Amino acid sequence: MAAIVLLGDINIDLVLAIPTYPGEGGEAIATGQTAMIGGSATNTAIALAKAGHDCRFIGRVGVDSWGREALSELAAAGISTRWIGHDEQEPTQINVITVSPVGERTMFAYRGANARLSAADVDPAAFADAQLFHLSGYALLQPRQTEAALAAIDLADDAGICITLDIPGGVVAGIAAQVRALLPRIDTVVLGSVDLPGLLEQPKEADEKELIEMLLASGVRRVAVKGSGGAASCLYQLGSMDSAPWFPVQVVDTIGAGDAFAAGHIHGRVTGLSAPDCCRLANAYGALAVTRKGSGQAMPDRDEVFAFLEKAENSA
Repeated sequence: MAAIVLLGDINIDLVLAIPTYPGEGGEAIATGQTAMIGGSATNTAIALAKAGHDCRFIGRVGVDSWGREALSELAAAGISTRWIGHDEQEPTQINVITVSPVGERTMFAYRGANARLSAADVDPAAFADAQLFHLSGYALLQPRQTEAALAAIDLADDAGICITLDIPGGVVAGIAAQVRALLPRIDTVVLGSVDLPGLLEQPKEADEKELIEMLLASGVRRVAVKGSGGAASCLYQLGSMDSAPWFPVQVVDTIGAGDAFAAGHIHGRVTGLSAPDCCRLANAYGALAVTRKGSGQAMPDRDEVFAFLEKAENSA
């Protein structure tokens, strides 16, 4: 399988199941609690490692028990932790995530050690013989980590390594200008349709097809639009558009769904699948992710994804 370099956040998710949301200053009693490894790029790395890829993670954790736990879980998943640094000034990131009865998540985060990743932490050795470099958009939120991300993009670009960028929901306003400057260097941007106007500074009612055409004209080669809630996912390239419908599943929670979707597209990309099959595979990864609690080690593996696809085809 392919060697894949990933740069992004490593965190511990404290997930609380909340029956109702209180007003400010109120109180809610959770009906369940789980602590697990998480982070957008971390979740994608775990899914790709489960698919058999050689995943090399560039990141940073604190010198604390959460950091040790995160490194242990990453190593257990088969992910190389050689390029993960330790920060003595900031703790490992903790996310407090509430999940509603319909499975929708709300997240509160302190970025901690992640934001202190620097360009000096990006080792060219991580990119040796790599086929793809994947960057999480969270890494563009703060200056020091952004410098690390740009250094990694330079290394990948100089080596002719395919670059993918995942823009998580809710952060586009903070990173749009940087992303637009990077588009000519990116092979594939993965994002939700709701974030398209914000990325291009266009009105919310702007036509999706026109927005995609603007993105492609800016230099990015492929745009993968995440599908969910019954909507199709689409993969746009110059002169073509391919799509696949969302799979109807029972939603448990939506944590990590977009990260799994990105992993599906990446797996399809590096294994030479056609554009329609990439869309279908990405949807299958995302659909399975929402049927279980949390992310991290709960990310779907390749065998169960293909079994899911086979079952869906047989029942069609």
